[in-house]
Amino acid sequence: PLATNKEFVNTKCPNCKGDAKRETDTMDTFVNSSWYYLRYCDNKNNKEIFDKKKAGDWVPIDLYIGGKEHACMHLIYIRYYTKFLRDLGYLKIDEPAIKLFNQGMLHAEDGNKMSKSLGNVIDPLEQINKYGADSLRLFIVSIASPDSDFNWNSNGLEVVNKLFQKIHNHGVNLKFTKSFDRLQSKMNKSIKEITEDIKEMKYNLAIIKIRDLFETINKNEISQEDYFKFLKMFSVFCPHISEEIWSKQGGKGFISISDWPRADTKKINPKFDAMDKLSDQIFFDIKQVLKLAKLEKVTNIKLFVAEEWQRKLFNNVKKEINKDRDVGRIIKIAMIKGHEKESGNLIPKLIKDPTKLPEIILTQDEEIKVLGEEKDFLKNEFKAKEIEIIKAEDSEESKAKQTMPGKPAILIE
Repeated sequence: PLATNKEFVNTKCPNCKGDAKRETDTMDTFVNSSWYYLRYCDNKNNKEIFDKKKAGDWVPIDLYIGGKEHACMHLIYIRYYTKFLRDLGYLKIDEPAIKLFNQGMLHAEDGNKMSKSLGNVIDPLEQINKYGADSLRLFIVSIASPDSDFNWNSNGLEVVNKLFQKIHNHGVNLKFTKSFDRLQSKMNKSIKEITEDIKEMKYNLAIIKIRDLFETINKNEISQEDYFKFLKMFSVFCPHISEEIWSKQGGKGFISISDWPRADTKKINPKFDAMDKLSDQIFFDIKQVLKLAKLEKVTNIKLFVAEEWQRKLFNNVKKEINKDRDVGRIIKIAMIKGHEKESGNLIPKLIKDPTKLPEIILTQDEEIKVLGEEKDFLKNEFKAKEIEIIKAEDSEESKAKQTMPGKPAILIE
């Protein structure tokens, strides 16, 4: 380096002719690091900056990830060096990277940029010592999309750590059996969607789907093969604990270098997906009812399931609404005999808001089956003595008249 070259450093002042020293620290650190990506291709070359062929085999970079502050610092210099070296004949590329991704900034809980002077800096080592590196990583990638700014949230880390512990405890104690068709459908749909989310760097969306898949696994029997598919996807975000579970459950080698799971689309059944959505929806709806009613103790929960004529009506409307939204025409075609008044009231509402029409309309027996499978889980979650599943036509309760396909009415006592 120039600082050790005494002949260069020691000189004479051009004005007073006295002894002087030349400045050697003349380039910003962003400049100095802007050509390293090329040197890394041939870092032991003592004859030239790098071998043109070796560098040519690796560049341009597929993906450049940097903070927003890099846009007017490092990016300017790395592009300059690339074009400069191109003009000198060392490179044949015009740009250093094919794709650029700018990651968001992490701010303190008060919304300000983390600064020692403001006293709002979060020490990652402290968080790792308290929660572990995996929990911290899982929290950071789940709180927002990678390109969004977000504020640190200690409570959020606590919540994510509870999920992390739950997955760990479940994994190390799991006994493998057989995966049923409904779980396999969910598994393959999740593999397909999570793989795409990771490719597109939508990590927060991938975490939502991983959490959802785990809740299904937690309530069902599963084979080792299917569980390992889940664990491989989870390992992207929590590598340390995943390796531990993988090893304890008989995985060979390291999970980090195992083959990525492939989705078998033939096993994806939309009807099973509708059943899963119903399971999730009823849990969410009961929580909302308890919250709105400010109920702390639950004795009995009654779930009223829509009648078959409503399902026939919904299917009729779905078929006709794709042609046009002529209310009069659809009422004439979709109306259910014996339920003319109810049909006439319901059809305009469905035409006005088609989101009320489920993508897949389950039969009454299918809804009852799904809710029956959820009974023990709901009883434990809400500390209820009894969960009753009732056909709407078998009840005189006013709530029974408020049912819709895919949306059981709820009465809490």
